[in-house]
Amino acid sequence: MPIKYLKDEEGESMRVLDIDGYYLPTFDKIIPNQEEEVRSIRTWKAKDDDVLLCAYPKSGTHWLWEVASMLLNGSADRINLNKASAMLELIPQPMYEDIQSPRVLNSHIYFRMLPEDFVKRKCKIVYILRNPKDVAVSFFNHHFKVLEYEYSGKWENYIHRFLTGQVDYGSWFDYTLDWEKVIQDNPDYPIHIISYEDMKKDGTKEIKQLAQFLGVKADEELIKCIAGACDFERMKKEKNLLDIATADEWRDKELGIYRKGQVGDWKNWFTVAQNELFDTVYAERMKNSKFQFRCMV
Repeated sequence: MPIKYLKDEEGESMRVLDIDGYYLPTFDKIIPNQEEEVRSIRTWKAKDDDVLLCAYPKSGTHWLWEVASMLLNGSADRINLNKASAMLELIPQPMYEDIQSPRVLNSHIYFRMLPEDFVKRKCKIVYILRNPKDVAVSFFNHHFKVLEYEYSGKWENYIHRFLTGQVDYGSWFDYTLDWEKVIQDNPDYPIHIISYEDMKKDGTKEIKQLAQFLGVKADEELIKCIAGACDFERMKKEKNLLDIATADEWRDKELGIYRKGQVGDWKNWFTVAQNELFDTVYAERMKNSKFQFRCMV
């Protein structure tokens, strides 16, 4: 398997899977033939009622996966699984095929890498956006804490790594602009856009709109219960109990998938110079984008 170590300015490296210049996390302990499985995703067969959550890492996929799964199940009961069990690039094809319908799938890969059959059937997609400054902070903590990356870099160097896309899944800018173009070029494709910040501001409203997009019946009581069950602190506590067996995969055995879940935490990390650098790069890369992100200042 083509493993690559991406080095930062101080020589600190990050372990990734390199597939023709596209970087992914190394899941070789879970999928011994990960490269072959990822290359085969395009040929995987879809089901008409499949739902796919797409987002750049650390944008709220775990959170929305819980919400969407509850809506499709018609219940606010906690899902006794995690979103990794339905993540395209993390599971082998037989496992993908065995997921019970309706399937709530998820992925961080590009639209062009999705199963062709999925696109042909126009299966519903939920696309999740989050302020990239908060994404950068969350991704840094993820990379530092997950032992598989073998990464011990510092935040002051990481910001340059993030801005240049020297991380798994590549550049946030490339990914976001690519999805924006997909949405613009395919106006008839059922894609629902939801922002992390809107979910934090009014979760009940966003869950109701998501239910309408998914075509499921959800009365006010169910929506209220799902919003409560997916409150960040409650979800963190309950999901960590389910995932405790994976503690050895984390630095100091401290589970970190659910960290703070805050909006604007980047202000506790960015220096004035780092913020100015980020804003300069953002202004150039996103100058033609119509996407809007809250709490960028």
